[in-house]
Amino acid sequence: MNLQQNDLVALVSPAGYLSDKLVVDQAIGLLNKWGLRSYVAANALKQFGHFAGTDHERLSDLQAAMDNPEVKMIWALRGGYGSIRIVDQLDFTRFKKQPKLLAGFSDITILHRKFQQEGFESLHALMPVQLKNKISEDVIIQTKKALFDNQVAYRFETNNFTSDFFEITGQVIGGNLANLYSLLGTNLDFDTRNKILFIEDIGEQLYQIDRMMIALKKAGKLKHLKALMVGQFTDIPDNEPPFGKTLEEIILEHTPSHIPVIFNAPIGHITDNYPLFLGKKLSITKHNDTIYLKQ
Repeated sequence: MNLQQNDLVALVSPAGYLSDKLVVDQAIGLLNKWGLRSYVAANALKQFGHFAGTDHERLSDLQAAMDNPEVKMIWALRGGYGSIRIVDQLDFTRFKKQPKLLAGFSDITILHRKFQQEGFESLHALMPVQLKNKISEDVIIQTKKALFDNQVAYRFETNNFTSDFFEITGQVIGGNLANLYSLLGTNLDFDTRNKILFIEDIGEQLYQIDRMMIALKKAGKLKHLKALMVGQFTDIPDNEPPFGKTLEEIILEHTPSHIPVIFNAPIGHITDNYPLFLGKKLSITKHNDTIYLKQ
């Protein structure tokens, strides 16, 4: 759905505790600049151990935003861990009558999956916690374009590992690899047949990435893809002894050779985290060493 001037945005914390409260003011300032109203959910700035409040408090905030007819967008303040503890208790009865856009990434992958299961698109995009960094003007512009025009259109350079193709079109699903791995065999398992699967992650050792890719392979998630699009895998810890394979080699080893693999998408745990609609048709075009994404 397209946001309009004066629409209301709910700032919620479905997962981890937000330690830097200054980013909330920055988020409100950005939304104001875009002509949007906002409110911070009642429990969003609380702390209960690792979490932004108890499971009940986080669920209450998210459900209230989903049920509020004035709210047009739900923006997660941060990821972390915790969405999986509350996702099964969400009630979409009122939401289905007045849908709204969910935006965020990382642990919010769990919520993206639930929203897609219920038949709704959602936006994998920067979160307020990232506003403490100097985000490029282009990412801000692209994010606003996604919100107000319901469009994504940008390009990035590939690397030597990118499989050869001209154009691929299909519904894109996915998100954070570790979270997708945690959903295998559950009530939030996902169907990848004839779809574009997107993955990204942070802080995972190469052997852990290898394990998760093998699990996707054994579950049949890589066999019938239209393409695999790989975002940024950041802060990979050193392994002693060295694992012996690079990230690219791991991913290519477990992905069937006939499946196009697109590396280096500028999406994930990076300062310039570009937006991507999940559950929506995506067109990927390749020209020389440049990839063009369009939704």
